[in-house]
Amino acid sequence: MATCPRQVRAQQVLVQANVADDTIKTTFGANRRYFGHLYLGYGLLAGSAGKGAAVRYGLGSSEVRVGGRLKFRLTQALAFNLDLGYAYGRYELAQNEQKVVPSPVLHIRETLGQHQVFSEASLRFNAGRRGNSVGRYLDLLAGCGWLAATNHVTKDEPAPGISSVETTESGLPYLRRWTGGVGVRLGIDRYALVSRYRFSTAFSDDYAAWPELPRWLVGIEVGLF
Repeated sequence: MATCPRQVRAQQVLVQANVADDTIKTTFGANRRYFGHLYLGYGLLAGSAGKGAAVRYGLGSSEVRVGGRLKFRLTQALAFNLDLGYAYGRYELAQNEQKVVPSPVLHIRETLGQHQVFSEASLRFNAGRRGNSVGRYLDLLAGCGWLAATNHVTKDEPAPGISSVETTESGLPYLRRWTGGVGVRLGIDRYALVSRYRFSTAFSDDYAAWPELPRWLVGIEVGLF
């Protein structure tokens, strides 16, 4: 009987790989052709308002948003983004003698709330070398939104024996249902500073004589990836 040489019997497979798999180009990733992720955003109202529609700036006049973003890389320096998400915005109205929106009646506290479904597109300019990471970028934004729900909340002095009185009105006819705006986003990897400007009026055409609410929003975004 013939026997195998000792050198042949001692050979073992140390590395096994599919050559075809190694040559497939990856198309999904932070700096690949396609990339998708969720994000959270928070912004504060900014800019002036018309006389009679003054707001209280700070945490009471802000917006919280959550969305998803799909990025299409066009070149190493240029990409296109599509966003879809939900935002809740709130205007806390100042109480003074000049107040006319939505009525001259004064309260302890008064807010206008907006539940909005939004869609936004952006053109991204990338900067520097980054490998397979998001890196540094500048986005030019344009988007629109639909107010799915609105509310007007007031808090007043209670009657004797009552701790508090809060009234909520929903389905406000004077707020414009469709909104549009532009903006800019400056980011590094998952963190970004964002500024948006609403070019549509806050109130519907039937209430065009009302003073305008502030149009600017400045905040931050954090990517979840």
